[in-house]
Amino acid sequence: MITSHPLFRLMKKTIDNIFTDDLSKEQVCIGKGNLVSLEPMEDGYVENLEIAGTTYLLEKGLGEPIAEDTVTLGGSVRFYPKTYAKQVIIAEEALEDNKYKEAIQAANRLTASAYRTQDVDFASVIIQSTNSAYPGGFDQLPLAYASHLLPNSSQTYSNVLSTYSSPSIAALINAKAQLGIMLGPNGLPQPLMPKAIVCPLIQEDVWRTILDSEKVVGSNWNDINIVRRYKLQVKPVYHFDFASTSMWGLTTDAEDGWAAYEKRKIDKRNWVDNNCTALHYAVTYRLVYGWSNPRIWLQGNT
Repeated sequence: MITSHPLFRLMKKTIDNIFTDDLSKEQVCIGKGNLVSLEPMEDGYVENLEIAGTTYLLEKGLGEPIAEDTVTLGGSVRFYPKTYAKQVIIAEEALEDNKYKEAIQAANRLTASAYRTQDVDFASVIIQSTNSAYPGGFDQLPLAYASHLLPNSSQTYSNVLSTYSSPSIAALINAKAQLGIMLGPNGLPQPLMPKAIVCPLIQEDVWRTILDSEKVVGSNWNDINIVRRYKLQVKPVYHFDFASTSMWGLTTDAEDGWAAYEKRKIDKRNWVDNNCTALHYAVTYRLVYGWSNPRIWLQGNT
């Protein structure tokens, strides 16, 4: 009979007990105070539906019937979880050759990789925001698009800044004005407010200089810096730097925007393969990302 090495059992206990650090703190996209929070997923999928409400009321003459209005159903989007997994295999010989410390580090890094994978996957949603190969939302179009469809199909709206622009006060003024006349699902203006600037890490200090200066940057100090009153947060995402150092955009206060549904939390498990005399350590999770309402994002530059 082949039995597992007793060190395997000891190591299993050790591995289970060393993951005490909150590795989610390394995430810059996911989590409280970041771009999106993970929502639990009860069923096999989540479906969000766009509904266009009623429009302006009409004047009613004496004795005339009340004008009728309808509620229009728009598009729908379903979110199905995907499974992500990876394992490291630690041979018995590695333990015998005093590789105990290195084996534990390998397992620890695998768990850290799971948190990083979650974060970079959501960052990719924004990185691919103008790519037609990555549609989504209620109208199944790219996240940032100049002609998003309304439920009545006869009107469109844009969540792309009218003129692509580098970081500047003028860009923020134009963005705020564009969000202020954003059309809602019923085709009427649904003013939105910008909440945060999302940008590569290399742009962070540029934006903070623009936002925190009391006077207009580079001026003769006679003009007040109006965008300072916007009280915008700056959320640098270092994942962006590897894709584009010029891209940036604004998150808004639109409802039903980002979507991140978690079917299975990051799960760590290990088992012994007696045939190969090796210890397997695996990390898995089930998750899905995307967006429902594209108005959550205004693309500033690519």
